[in-house]
Amino acid sequence: MKLSAAITLFLDSRRGVVSGETLTWYHARLRQLAAFLGDIELESVTIHDLRRYRAHLVNRSERWAGHPGKPTQPGGLSVHTVHGHLRAVRAFFRWCHREGLVQCNPAERLEMPPLPDEPPRALSQDEMRRIIRQAGRNPRDHALVLFLADTGCRVSGLCGLRLQDLDLERQRATVREKGRGGRRKARTVFFTEATARALKVWLEERQRMKPQTEHVFVGLRGPGRGKPLSRSGVYQVLKRLARAAGVTRFNPHAFRHTFARDLLQNGADLGTVSQLMGHSGVQVTAQFYARWSDEELAARHALFSRGRF
Repeated sequence: MKLSAAITLFLDSRRGVVSGETLTWYHARLRQLAAFLGDIELESVTIHDLRRYRAHLVNRSERWAGHPGKPTQPGGLSVHTVHGHLRAVRAFFRWCHREGLVQCNPAERLEMPPLPDEPPRALSQDEMRRIIRQAGRNPRDHALVLFLADTGCRVSGLCGLRLQDLDLERQRATVREKGRGGRRKARTVFFTEATARALKVWLEERQRMKPQTEHVFVGLRGPGRGKPLSRSGVYQVLKRLARAAGVTRFNPHAFRHTFARDLLQNGADLGTVSQLMGHSGVQVTAQFYARWSDEELAARHALFSRGRF
């Protein structure tokens, strides 16, 4: 069986098991593997081929564009990007081995590059204020940024938010985020009065647009006007705001990191933060968010050690 045919079978086997976004994630990464190796026989792929592919990823001097058809951009791939590509490769060959498509799994001994041991990249309070101030010029952007910052929701929850999911009076909303097979899990998120006011202002303007959708956040111009805002649309909104505010970090997930770390800095316990973020357990929260730089640890040590002796 050819490599391309096996990849197609793998993707077909994942439909209905993982979300459409995860399926797209696998497709994009395995397509790069096939482009590097060529459409060779699946059984002929060796660990040496996969290590050559890893070296190719690590040594790239260009990175892929954010949209199909656009040219590559200068600059190599981050270690996190390389890690993601190799995770997809290992998952693919594990599946091939389980299905009996290959006698031996060539990716079984494929070593992963070590990830940097660093705290999550959250926004500083000053960076957050500058972005919010910049967003204040546009009702939709203002409501969008405050909702992300105030609830700690994932970008998928923001994009899927519908009018009936909002309860402005009780300052809460229902978001649907991670879930297998595209069946997103619903959970409640909470927001402050400032976010409720911003949402009310945006909803009044949104009503005048008369969009043909129940989604809360929609495009404002061009072909996407009045249509649900996509993940890439949210990314572009934040990118524009951050650049105008002189902030270099604008990934939607940075707002989620900031939400968690602000709560922890203010003394919230891990259990509370874990539930507010929709984590499966406190271990996830502790592993990715309750991590501090040496300077932060010194400050927290001084705070919590006060009066001990």
